[in-house]
Amino acid sequence: MTKETELKLRISPQFLPALTQFLNTQARPQSHSTLKNWYLDTPAAALSSARAALRIRQHGDGYEQTLKTRGQSTAGIHQRGEWNWSLTAPQLNTDVLQHADVADHWPANINTAELGEIFTTHFERQAWLWQLDGCEAEVVLDQGEVCTGHKTLPLCEVELELKQGDAAGLWVMALRLAEHAPLWLSDISKAERGYRLARLSQPWAQTPGVAASDDMAIALPQWLGYEFLHLQRALEHCLWDSNIHGALDAWTHWQALRALPQLAGKVIRRNQTRVLRDALDQLQQPLQQLAATAQLLSYLRSADEESDVHEELNTLQAVWMERLQQLRDDAVLAKALTQAAAAMYVLPPLKSGSEQAGHWLRHLLRQHLPLLEQLKRQRPQSTEQWRGMSHELSLLCQACDYARTLPEAAQGNPVGEPVWRALSDMLNAETLLQRPWSLPPLHTADEGEQRGADDYSGWAEEHLQHLARQL
Repeated sequence: MTKETELKLRISPQFLPALTQFLNTQARPQSHSTLKNWYLDTPAAALSSARAALRIRQHGDGYEQTLKTRGQSTAGIHQRGEWNWSLTAPQLNTDVLQHADVADHWPANINTAELGEIFTTHFERQAWLWQLDGCEAEVVLDQGEVCTGHKTLPLCEVELELKQGDAAGLWVMALRLAEHAPLWLSDISKAERGYRLARLSQPWAQTPGVAASDDMAIALPQWLGYEFLHLQRALEHCLWDSNIHGALDAWTHWQALRALPQLAGKVIRRNQTRVLRDALDQLQQPLQQLAATAQLLSYLRSADEESDVHEELNTLQAVWMERLQQLRDDAVLAKALTQAAAAMYVLPPLKSGSEQAGHWLRHLLRQHLPLLEQLKRQRPQSTEQWRGMSHELSLLCQACDYARTLPEAAQGNPVGEPVWRALSDMLNAETLLQRPWSLPPLHTADEGEQRGADDYSGWAEEHLQHLARQL
C-alpha cells in the first residue's frame, strides 16, 4: 500500500492555456495521455458507503486496477491508502483483493461477485514534475467528462501529488499557480461526482472528532477543520453545480469559521490567525450576497402560484448565474480560499491547559441560550430587531451545532437537531434583511410593478416568525 497525499483544485477550461504556459516554464513536462477509467461497485454502492473506490484504468495499451480506501482531508490536503495492480485486460482481478494487506482495509460484508461498472471517467491528462522550495510534486491537469448511461458531467481539474518533501510545500505551489488562473480548492473527487451522477451517492456528513474531555488546544483545530471543510464543499457545490443550498451553507460556515478564533481566545493568539482572518474577510461580501440571492430563489421557487413570480424568478435566475460565473472567474477570491486553507494547515501548536472542550462549549451555550428563550417568547416584530440579533443568532446556531456531537455539554437544554435546523433556517432568512440591499428590483407579473428590499424583507420576517414558533 502507498500513501497518497494530494491537493485538488478546480478550474474553468478557458484558463487552461495560461496555466499550461506557466507550468511549461517552471516545471518539467512528463507526459500527455488519454485515460479511460471504469469505476466498479455493488448495485447498492457498498464500496462508496465505506468511502472506498475501485477502478480499472486504461493507459495507452496497458491496464491497471486501483483500490483507494477511506482517507482524511486536512484543510484541503487529502491522504488515503492506495493499491495498484497491473492487468492484461480490462477485467477485474478479485484475487488481489484477498491479499492480507488489502483484506485488512477492504470494507466488511462486500461480496466481490456483486461488483460491476457504475460509471466512467474519460479525460486527457497533462503532467509535469515540479520542484519548489524543497518540495517535489507531480502536477496533473485533467480535462474530460464523467459519464453514466446517457448523462455526462464536464471534468476540469488540477491535482498536485506530493513526491518528496513536506506537504506544506503543496500550498506554496498552489498559491503560485493561483497567480495565473482562478483555481478553487476541491474536496469532491471524480468518484463522488460519478456516484452522484448515477444517483447512488450517499449523503455526505462530517462531524468534528471532539470529545468533551479534550483540551481546547486539541479541540479547536478540529472545529476549525470541520468548519473549513464544510465551507469548502458547500462553495464547491454552489460554484460548479449551481446549488442554492451550497451558497447558504457556505455563508453559515463562513460565519462560524470567522468567529471561532475570537471565541477561543484563551488558546489561540490573535497574531496566529491574522492570515486566516484576512483571507476569510475577502470572501465575506461575495458569500453574503450569494446567500441572499439563493434564499430569495428558494422563496420564489416554492411559491404557490408559479405564474405570480415567473418574471421575478427568470430575472433572479439570470442574476444568480451571472454571480456564479463572476465568482468562478475571480482569481483573487479563489486565491483567498487557498490562503485560508494554507494558514490553517501551518497553524502552530496551541496553548494547552486552559480548559476542556466540554467546559468551553457549556460556557458558550450559557452565554447565548437566553436568545433562544427570547425567540420563543417575544419573537422580534421588526426588521431592525431581527437584524440586530443576527450575529448572536449565528453564534447560538454554531454552539448548537457542536452540541449535537457533545450533548453532555448542553446539560439538558433543548439544543438538539430540530433546534439547530430551525436556527440554520433563521440565518438563511436573515440574509434578506441585511443592508445595503445586494439585489436589483425585480419585475413582477403585473406590468410596471417591481418588488425590492422592503417587500422581500417582509417575506423573510414572516418566515422568521414561523420558525420562531417552531422552537
